Amino acid sequence: MSYRRQHLLSADGTKIWAECAGNPSKPAVVFLHGLTSGLFVFDRQFSDENLLKDLYMIRYDLRGHGQSDYPATPTAYESRRYAEDFDAVCKWAEANKPVVLGW
Repeated sequence: MSYRRQHLLSADGTKIWAECAGNPSKPAVVFLHGLTSGLFVFDRQFSDENLLKDLYMIRYDLRGHGQSDYPATPTAYESRRYAEDFDAVCKWAEANKPVVLGW
């Protein structure tokens, strides 16, 4: 099992904090937290030995949350920016066709 975490750059240069854990040879699941929350809401899943064995789990702090950057301009929060963040995280984690779990 592996565990990685780091800041990565989205397409517009915003730093996004991402973490991945589990077995990279298993199905990838990207966990997305709700607004005014953070990746910490998935701590139980990321400490569950069965999930770590059977899945490749990825989570990140959305822009404007947690350890990710807080851009100052309204255009930095357009939908396409969130899509670019998701793409950057998936590429960093090498997740091809992940399942998305949102809360």
